[in-house]
Amino acid sequence: MSNSITLDFDSMMNGHQEDKSRPSVTSAATTNANASASANATGTTRAGGNAYLDQPEKGLELCARLITDSDQHAPMAQYRKQIESLIENDFLQACNKTDNTMASQTYAKLCALKDSIFEISCFPHFERSHTVAVGGSFSAGKSFFLNSVLGCDSLLPTDTTPTTSIPTYITQGEADSIQALNRYHKKTDIDEEALKAICHAFGKRFGVTFSHLLQLISVERKDFKYPNLIFLDTPGYSKADNSGESSSKSDENIAREHLRRADYLIWLIEPQNGTIGQADIDFLQSLELAQPVLVIISKADKKPSSQIADIAAQTQIDLKRGDIDFLDVIGYSAKQNKEYSPSGKVLEQLLDDVSQGKNGSTLLWQLDQIFKQHLNQDQSKRESLKLTNKTLKEIAFDEGIREDNKVHLSDIGKKNKDQLNAIQTHSSDITKIHNSLQEQVTQLCSLLKIPTTMQPKQVDLSVRAKNAQSGIQTKTQSLRFDALFKGDMSQLSAVPDISQLKGRVGRISSVGLHIDINKYFEIIIMKSEIKKQLGAIELSEHFSPGTEAKVQIVSDKKAIVEFKVGA
Repeated sequence: MSNSITLDFDSMMNGHQEDKSRPSVTSAATTNANASASANATGTTRAGGNAYLDQPEKGLELCARLITDSDQHAPMAQYRKQIESLIENDFLQACNKTDNTMASQTYAKLCALKDSIFEISCFPHFERSHTVAVGGSFSAGKSFFLNSVLGCDSLLPTDTTPTTSIPTYITQGEADSIQALNRYHKKTDIDEEALKAICHAFGKRFGVTFSHLLQLISVERKDFKYPNLIFLDTPGYSKADNSGESSSKSDENIAREHLRRADYLIWLIEPQNGTIGQADIDFLQSLELAQPVLVIISKADKKPSSQIADIAAQTQIDLKRGDIDFLDVIGYSAKQNKEYSPSGKVLEQLLDDVSQGKNGSTLLWQLDQIFKQHLNQDQSKRESLKLTNKTLKEIAFDEGIREDNKVHLSDIGKKNKDQLNAIQTHSSDITKIHNSLQEQVTQLCSLLKIPTTMQPKQVDLSVRAKNAQSGIQTKTQSLRFDALFKGDMSQLSAVPDISQLKGRVGRISSVGLHIDINKYFEIIIMKSEIKKQLGAIELSEHFSPGTEAKVQIVSDKKAIVEFKVGA
């Protein structure tokens, strides 16, 4: 592979396409026969062609390299194997012994975290920087835009044929390189020709598509304009050739999966429609954005500046109508390397602001949050059973109770005791699994020289909360807060499940949110606790008296309050 790579993303992705200035040929079969004959005669591909597309043996060799399994004896593979076993075997076996209602959600979140850990084990630098994703429809000019923003040369005319089908991460590296990561966690070095071939045209040529084989592509460059940022180029969600793909691996779902995990999003739209399309709005809504999106009208040089301003104004109106939180709407010309906005510096300012790097990996913090919620459910169940047993004993001492009823009450008490023991065993097993996972992740981060933190930045909190919800396949986002609990627990003895109590905001004070469930209890979410997730906000902007909540009593001093957002 060449030691110097020109980061011309549109050329990389679209370079395999036939030059329209060439004479047309009678059929694809004739083209393939001619290309193959030429290659066999000269040992090289035709000018402007692609060896991986023109020479079947090279194309199949590329496929073989890309689908190779990872080395199971390598240190990284051993850590991945241990982590997977703890989640897929130990955790599931432990959950089979009890009826913790959080089990399926915990498993889904652990699987999502596992995927992130595996990805980071292959590309450690992904965890050191924030990711800025570029999304939009297939013809929005995402690759041209990245070329311009990153200061790349040799821009080509916009191609309207959908090609990019693998999420591509662009970042600084120790050397110029391109690597493909398959779904077996195997990294493969590839050259520019191979990158050009990894597209839908390869599938049409050989009947093989890469979207179900490759997880991502990493393009690294030694000299990089934004060393503390990672840029993500995603498949166009609106491509018309997804009908033959499985729903989970279609370009739309691949784009959604990776865009949801990004820290910041830039969304490109074309100017000819005069505003953002409804399909774009629907897709943005499905992302449940954690941060405001910067919407950019691409190819702005094709319209007068005044018209771009009008399109930006109308787009803002439509974004507000669609309840999309946006930073701004600006125009941009990749051809001119120019922003169209009153200040001319919106994009530059955003990238400068977010180009700070992370203060450490949040993997351990995420792990703690997942197990904390799971164990809180066990604790709530224990408290419910203890209250029930206390009530049963009080009833059993009533002299008016018949002897056979006392026996029945005693049997119920024994069953409750067995349940308590089972929950205690489960909590102990889950704690051991948590500790083992924590040890594995700690060692992995140490080996990869990734610093960790238990105090994530606000952007990390927002993105992780969003991803936790996506991991359990729900369309509404939840906000969960630790709360202070005060009251007579015996008043809850008749409640079958103290982890599913209905509540609502009673009032808002300088202390925080006061939650009502009945007159016997006082539940307060401290303002400092809300600030951890939502930042320094005015509580009245997000909550109002009467806002419904779900309350989980954890102990005689602690509760968990959950609000549904976007329901």
